[in-house]
Amino acid sequence: MTWPVKTFLLILAIASVLAGCGGGSNSSSDVQTQVRVVNVSPGTGNIKVALAGVVTTSSVPYHDATGYLFVASGTPEFTVFSSTTGASLYDVSSLSISSGTRSTIFVYGGGTNVTATLLADDTTAASAGHFSLRVSHSATGIGALDLYLLPAGSAIQDATPAYSALDYAATTAFVEHASGTYTVVLTPAGTKEVIYDSGAQAFSETGRVTLLVFGTGSSKLVNAALLQDDGSGTTTFIDNRYARFRFVNALPEALVADVLVDGSVAFAGIAYGGLSAYGLASAGVRDIKVQASSAPGVYLYANPRALSAAVDYSLVAYGAAGGGPTGLLALQDNNLPPASGTAKLRFVNAVSDGSAYDAYANDAVLLSNIGFATGSAYQQMAAGTYSLGYSSAGTGQQAVRLSGQQLDTGHVYTIYLYGRSGSVAAVLAEDD
Repeated sequence: MTWPVKTFLLILAIASVLAGCGGGSNSSSDVQTQVRVVNVSPGTGNIKVALAGVVTTSSVPYHDATGYLFVASGTPEFTVFSSTTGASLYDVSSLSISSGTRSTIFVYGGGTNVTATLLADDTTAASAGHFSLRVSHSATGIGALDLYLLPAGSAIQDATPAYSALDYAATTAFVEHASGTYTVVLTPAGTKEVIYDSGAQAFSETGRVTLLVFGTGSSKLVNAALLQDDGSGTTTFIDNRYARFRFVNALPEALVADVLVDGSVAFAGIAYGGLSAYGLASAGVRDIKVQASSAPGVYLYANPRALSAAVDYSLVAYGAAGGGPTGLLALQDNNLPPASGTAKLRFVNAVSDGSAYDAYANDAVLLSNIGFATGSAYQQMAAGTYSLGYSSAGTGQQAVRLSGQQLDTGHVYTIYLYGRSGSVAAVLAEDD
């Protein structure tokens, strides 16, 4: 065999080996086929994603995103797994990835109720003096939204939505706007009630961005991220400036109480065993004080507490065993809607005697040994009418029993136990 022939055969062999690498299409355009993954599914935890059985991401936390990842084009099986348990959370074979394109996959839903959407990223620059914006609504449990772009000095009361009545799981087309600095504000469609405020954000000339609206577990507030569609794969999370909280007065020392945030009264005159409605507070570390309404300025509780962006909280004031200092239990409320035909129910032990209690549903123990100043995980309950109660742990004798308590489908509830040993009481509250 002559040397040129040997050389030619060697080149063929190398080409054959290279062609077999990668397990998929190897056209020149496929080299540029890329996907980024964004995890905005609250309560799901870290995820990993597989395309055609090949894991492309090892662990993406909630409120995080990958950069662009090289993938093969086609219609591969797409699977989302829990990074913690390995369980499959979502599986579909209908995502079509075109060769030579860049795309983004949003993983959203919440808990184990996970879904995903793939959007093609368009890197075409906006015209001079403008930026191009599309909006995608992935906030579970939140209805249709209006979006405002407010220049500095403008007020929402005088503004017209830039995008109107955007439904859940919908995405707008790209629309051009004059480049500049805007505050992005979201409201329930047809209202001026602010449920998201981005603060001032700069939108550069010729830029092309996607605003992803996503849920946190709040039944009202949302968060957002800005995804650059310029080929960089940059994702910037722009957290809501607000959180929500309500106040629960389980404090025997204050038959009527007020709660103050950063020196201003947020809720006044909350009776013992009563709850306020939810109210807005600036996200971040806030100075929280509790006082008896009859003794303003004499604080039973005064400490800083951190409130995360776009999260619902229940702040429960309780007395410590033996007449110790007042405590404040900060419960993060998971107001994501439950499965069809069910309700979610949480049990909270705010009794001021340091004791553990068992929780009952229809006179049977549902949860055992709920510790002092703690809340249980949410229990998924068939919608219906229940008797709900508590007993001192292990005694089998209910110290309090509420009969005829209605748990409606699609709603979230908490039953609070409060008082002192020998005189405990309970109240059922709808959280959402």
